[in-house]
Amino acid sequence: MNYQNQEKIPVPRKRVFVLQDGRFVVQWEENRVQDLLSGRYSSYADDYFGNAITNYELNQLQNSGVVADYDDQLVYLQPAVNADNSPSGRTYYLNTTLHKSQVAQVRETLKSNDMAARFSVRVQEIFVILRGPTGMAFSDFDDAERAREYLVEQLPDLFKNTVVAFIEVNSTP
Repeated sequence: MNYQNQEKIPVPRKRVFVLQDGRFVVQWEENRVQDLLSGRYSSYADDYFGNAITNYELNQLQNSGVVADYDDQLVYLQPAVNADNSPSGRTYYLNTTLHKSQVAQVRETLKSNDMAARFSVRVQEIFVILRGPTGMAFSDFDDAERAREYLVEQLPDLFKNTVVAFIEVNSTP
């Protein structure tokens, strides 16, 4: 389906989600998804699924002009989503998808594996998130993805569901 020529495309919310690699996608067909930020299509299998999209992430996609609106049942996509629309004021972090009640466990695990100096641990909404060593976000997706891959490789039991997420940083109020 090409939604670039249509207005505010309603999509069932369960079809908008995050892949394991951190990409925000809409599932148009059983085995095909479209990246919401780049507009590119790719094949899909159930084991690519990362997690359901959160309201926070939908708000960020709304701020970036990808999502027009959403509710508990539907996500309304904007037309003409492509890589050229990606805003430059984006910073990245790692969403562990672990509940905030596990923040002490995450801190202790990083400390006991000599990784505490590499990541700062925070709680955002209900999730434990990770940023760079001084609490600063990762400046680009590639840095965040390398950090995610490192965590999954070193501590797969705890961080296997970690995804790259982002925040829009607007210079205007």
